[in-house]
Amino acid sequence: MENFPAILSGDEVCFEHDAHAYIDADGVTQRMSVTQAIKIAGLIDYTMVPIEVLAHAAARGRLVHQGAALLDRGVDLSEYEIPAVCEPYLDAYRKFCREMQFVPIPEWIERPMIVDIFGHRVGMTPDAVGTINGVLTVLERKATSAAHPSWAIQTAAYECGLRAAGLQIRQRMAVQLLNTGNYRLFTHDNSGDSEIFSAAFRLAAWKLKHNLANLA
Repeated sequence: MENFPAILSGDEVCFEHDAHAYIDADGVTQRMSVTQAIKIAGLIDYTMVPIEVLAHAAARGRLVHQGAALLDRGVDLSEYEIPAVCEPYLDAYRKFCREMQFVPIPEWIERPMIVDIFGHRVGMTPDAVGTINGVLTVLERKATSAAHPSWAIQTAAYECGLRAAGLQIRQRMAVQLLNTGNYRLFTHDNSGDSEIFSAAFRLAAWKLKHNLANLA
């Protein structure tokens, strides 16, 4: 059996964005990601949403995430052509950063990782890590019209991964960016959230093993 490093991070990770595929150190083995595990386990289900609506929301969400990541890295967005549909969401993120005094850590913005947690190798890309009032926080950005309870499970998995990488995360949050230019902030403080993710990952792995799901 091949021994993999306990943690791969940043440029050490082969992450194929289009396929959302995390490839391990052997260059072959694909690892299930946090979001894939949550989806396969059934914690989120968008099958009732029309495909074209999902595709539009996903495309907008990617652009908003890219813009927010650039802001977190200190980049001036005036150098970029931002689609008008994305501007209110980025305004909401600017407002959040200003009002909550969020100080991002640039090297931990959208940094892909493969980490050993709960006895499994898991792929993940936390949106942002930074401080709020001096408290080290993992932050998930969401450009959706409705909040979802699975966000708490997602940030719990990210906290575990970041702690394995040596970051002493003390706070988990999700910021919902709205098309009005405002935001809603969700603090996740249930210690049992990580156990839910562990169970979801095991269920997803079982479904993959029995060809009841796939990583596509």
